[in-house]
Amino acid sequence: MKGVTLIGDRELLIKEYPNPKPGPGQAVVKMKVSTICGSDLHIYRLTKEEMKKRPQVIAGHEPCGIVYEVGENVTNVKPCDRVSVLHAIGCGYCDECVKGYDYRCRNMPTIDGRPWWTGQTGNKDGGFADYLLVPSRGCLPLPEELSFTDGAIMACAGGTAYEVLKKLAVSSRDILAIYGLGPVGLCAVMIGKGLGADVIGVDLVGERLELGLKIGVDKVINAKGVNVLEEMKALTKGESPDAAVDFSGSNIARTNAINCVRFGGRVGLIGHGDVELPIRPSDLISRDITIRGSPIFKTDTYFEMANFLVKQKISLEKTVTHRFALEEAAEAFRLFDSGRTGKVAFVWGL
Repeated sequence: MKGVTLIGDRELLIKEYPNPKPGPGQAVVKMKVSTICGSDLHIYRLTKEEMKKRPQVIAGHEPCGIVYEVGENVTNVKPCDRVSVLHAIGCGYCDECVKGYDYRCRNMPTIDGRPWWTGQTGNKDGGFADYLLVPSRGCLPLPEELSFTDGAIMACAGGTAYEVLKKLAVSSRDILAIYGLGPVGLCAVMIGKGLGADVIGVDLVGERLELGLKIGVDKVINAKGVNVLEEMKALTKGESPDAAVDFSGSNIARTNAINCVRFGGRVGLIGHGDVELPIRPSDLISRDITIRGSPIFKTDTYFEMANFLVKQKISLEKTVTHRFALEEAAEAFRLFDSGRTGKVAFVWGL
């Protein structure tokens, strides 16, 4: 089978790997769609020297496909089942896994070489390949009403967006400000609209602002050269948003997200950034603000999200702007690295 490995300095290799065989409790999934995540770019941009400290594995953690083969003692899936693959597959036995927090598991056989909050680095092959070997408990049923592209996006970007809006209890009573209209932010736009909120999108990139409007943002703010807080006040007629989420990782955007919400507002932080963010506790107290971090999503959230998307007739596939065959991975990564696209997908059978 063919697979894509990131090797540093914005380079990658497409090469042949042995087809995986499932052992007890494992399943092999034949890929149909696998999408590129913004966190893939963090590895893509590392130097070759930095990559020497990481395992050389097949990249990709937003996979979706059809179960091809299962090993012994697998009862939850069978060949030909349509599945989205959970990218944070915990051991299944520790207290965090039992509570549904697979991503907190310290015994997690993580995929695709990314470092995790638990301190581990993924040492299993990921989904940018023709076949993917995973513990079968990571295979989540994909409803017939949803496409393979939906399933791939749900595996990380969509689930992450859904989880933070769930934590912030976003509803039809809310004005929701979304900072950063990259793929995860765009998923949040669609989910936020499905929850009934009025959505204001903020970004610096014209292409992404246009895409936000296309998929349902009520109003947009181009943050380039304007006072975003003043613009937000004007668009809400002085009311201010009830909730805000930053998907960009920019400290300016994070600060604006915190400062833009009304008294009693809720703020979610998703975008990764290494710069410290000064927050004054007195501001949180006097304005009664709640700030939530949210890394990805609980395992059981997937089922709630799938049901929500089906009932609301929402397809996250609308966030995809470009599709490539796996053999075109170098071009796909170069384009996604430009920061001017929506979701970029590898599709088998193009």
